[in-house]
Formats: sequence, C-alpha cells, structure tokens
Amino acid sequence: MDPSRVTRKSLVLFFCIGLFMVSLVLAALTAVKVHVFDLGPLSVLVPAGTLAFCFTYLATDVISEVWGRGYALGVVLTGVIMRFVMLGLILYAMYLEDVAGFVSVAPSWTPERDAEFVSVFAFGLRTNLAGIVAFAISALADVLIFHHLRRRDEGRNRLWLRNNLSTMISQMLNSTIFITVAFGGSETWPAIGSLILGQVVVKILVAAIDTPLVYVLRNIAEGRRLTDLSG
Repeated sequence: MDPSRVTRKSLVLFFCIGLFMVSLVLAALTAVKVHVFDLGPLSVLVPAGTLAFCFTYLATDVISEVWGRGYALGVVLTGVIMRFVMLGLILYAMYLEDVAGFVSVAPSWTPERDAEFVSVFAFGLRTNLAGIVAFAISALADVLIFHHLRRRDEGRNRLWLRNNLSTMISQMLNSTIFITVAFGGSETWPAIGSLILGQVVVKILVAAIDTPLVYVLRNIAEGRRLTDLSG
C-alpha cells in the first residue's frame, strides 16, 4: 500500500476523531443554555449541549467496532486532556489582563461587555469541570461495555445491540454525574431531576436514531456494502 495515499478507512477514522473532538468542545460550551422540551404532558429541561455530546458516543462506537478498544480508549484519553486544555484557554481569555501587567483589553471592550463575557464563561468553567468528570467515567464505561458485549456476542450480528446498550447505559451515568455537579446549588432539586430526565430521554432517542450511521460509517471504513447489517 502506498503510504502517501489516504485510504477510505483512514478518512473515516479522521472523521470520527474530528466529530468526537468538535462535539466534545461544543457540548461543554453550549451546556450553559437550557431548553424546555414539551413532550405531551411531560416537560423536561435539556442543556443545549446534549445533542453535541451524543455525537461523541457515535464516534467512539465506530472507532471501537472498526479499530478496537485501544484506539477508542486513546481517543477518550485525548478528549479528557483536551478538556483540560480548553479549561486553561478559557481561563486565559477571562483573566489574562488581571495577572499580566503588560496586557490590557482593547478600548472597544467595555466593562459591561467584559462582565457579560465573564458571567457566561464562569458558569462554563463549572460545566467544563463537571463535564470532565462525567465524561471520563461514562466514556470509559461506554468503551468497556461495548467490548464486553462484542466478545460475548461474537458472530451473532448484534452491532445494533452493543451500540445502543453501551451508549444508553453510559449516557445515563454521564447525565446523572454531569447535571448533579454542574447545576447542584444553582438549580432546585426538582429542576435537577428534570434536567437529568431530559438528558436521558434525548440521549436514548439519539442513540436509537444514530444506529444506522454507525453501520454506514463501519461499512465505508471496511469496504462493505452500505446496507450490510452483519456484525
């Protein structure tokens, strides 16, 4: 194989890693905004970053299926490190002029704008820290559950089952940890319960909907027919 050529399998890997990292960052940045979903008689609160976060599990499941547990754990570990890098960059943007005497803000950056900026990202710091803890635990659980099911069901064409089961269990774990840490004290316990429920409902729905995408990306990477449902 010509090492100068990028294969279809490599492109899928690059796509999955890119999707994972972009979704991870956007989930942290947009979690500060909360939507209300009216589902008939039930109204639930859902952080805006929930949908983006769901895509991280789509990416790791494809990587797990095609490249194995080692690659998936490597991407998860890199994601945790990038969350700390992101935290450092946010702190830099918020407070550099306060700690570096040779740096000041531009005249167009008024105190009012600075207060709004800090207000948004200060809460973002808390959600970022909560996200690091919740993500590290749940993403590890997702990869380990996925590969346990893969070994158990080898040869039984149950990619759909391990994709959904590993994602749903780890997403419920993530939601409980993240919402409790990120919103505890700033929201009432009924609101926190609604946030957890809202995240879980949305994540389960997305996990079910994204299953065909897992098959498509797996099939493209492995050179199968797009409609191949084996495995």
